[in-house]
Amino acid sequence: MDKVVARRLRPHEGRKLHQLKRQLSNAVNSRRARVILLSRGGLCNRGIAQRVGLSPQWVRRVIHRFNEAGIDGITWYPYFGSGGTPRRFTADVVEEIGEVALSPQLIGMSVWSLAKLRDYLVEQKIIEWISLEWLWRILRRCRIRWRHTKTWKESNDPAFRPKYRRIRRLYDHPPPGGVRLCVDEFGPLNLLPRHGRHYARTGHVDRRRATYRRTAGVRYFMGVYDLDRDTLTGYFVNKKNRRTFLGFLRWIRSRYRHGTLHIVLDNITYHSRPEILAYARTNGIRFCWTPTYASWLNRIECQFTALRKFTLDNTDYASHDEMHGAIFDYLAWRNRRRHIGVQDGNTYRRRPAA
Repeated sequence: MDKVVARRLRPHEGRKLHQLKRQLSNAVNSRRARVILLSRGGLCNRGIAQRVGLSPQWVRRVIHRFNEAGIDGITWYPYFGSGGTPRRFTADVVEEIGEVALSPQLIGMSVWSLAKLRDYLVEQKIIEWISLEWLWRILRRCRIRWRHTKTWKESNDPAFRPKYRRIRRLYDHPPPGGVRLCVDEFGPLNLLPRHGRHYARTGHVDRRRATYRRTAGVRYFMGVYDLDRDTLTGYFVNKKNRRTFLGFLRWIRSRYRHGTLHIVLDNITYHSRPEILAYARTNGIRFCWTPTYASWLNRIECQFTALRKFTLDNTDYASHDEMHGAIFDYLAWRNRRRHIGVQDGNTYRRRPAA
């Protein structure tokens, strides 16, 4: 009987159990939380039963439920059966709703909506009726939530593991006397209307022009992220090639005059041209190449994600200078060189193309 013990608690589970134990309005949750905490404290099941006023058999059942389903397996909410009426959504029904929700192919569609899921459940006589709000709550209890999908590409680089370990060592262990940098190009940046999201009181969707002419060319932002200082800087160029990249390396070297520069960058062709490698060897620069199709290892990528969201989404710039000013204003705030309410636009200056 006493061989059944609660498994080791995760940090958030320990905090949640202590919260449940202090619940005065729900004695069931309080008692079950005490069962798990006492079991983790080393008390035998008979002793737990005497303390909380349960039978040893029920104590074992509560522990089994916690070991299998965690906190959700032992919590009880009286509003499922409030008013003295029989419970319409028993544990078996809730489990079946969860299984159906994870199988939208049952009606030949790739994804459910709440309304279609409810119609299917009623048509198949799984339930008589349910509101959309309650259906959403039941799905949340089953840990089923609305999630966005993303693309993923596996790296086919035969040297993936060595490159990965080298970059991870650089991130975890700063080299003595060295500077850790992440470098990449952001763009191409066109002058075109971009959709996005924002707060508004209007009852309609904001519109952006659909027709435009891209006659002003494109720009690229050559960016460098300093891991030690947590700063993102750079400048704009009209083209990205070996010449502009060599000029960018010289610009970085002029900003960091001392120490070896350890630069994480991708393996695009012009990054490894002979003149680039020769300049790196003679100027104290060491490259850490990301594996093929693994640019996510470069930490500047997540910085570019925020840059795109806060400077390009929901915009329609009239000129490249206007776009550059907005990006430089954001960088000034991001690097803690101005307050969020100050729009001076003069913290950075555009560097001419190299």
